[in-house]
Amino acid sequence: MSSVNRPFKYGPNDRREFITVDNEIAKRRQNDASGNPVYIGNAKVGTSTAEEKWQISYNTYDGSNALLTTTWPQDSSGKPSSEFLFSWDDRATYTYG
Repeated sequence: MSSVNRPFKYGPNDRREFITVDNEIAKRRQNDASGNPVYIGNAKVGTSTAEEKWQISYNTYDGSNALLTTTWPQDSSGKPSSEFLFSWDDRATYTYG
């Protein structure tokens, strides 16, 4: 399992742990005209939006504003990835699948 740029913290006895609590993650959203979150980004607090250390998802909705799909940007090998490999600033330029 890959863990590139996945946010972490130090737990008991200085043991490195992945951050899993939402209040320890910086979040970004870009909504559509109906207020639905289209792009959702997560990164370690303090990460610049230009850094390729963001996890980004893309959501689509139907005419009733119900969520249809959540997809992930393609990594350098062309596979959808939920890893923290992407730049929030470039979210609209990625291919999602």
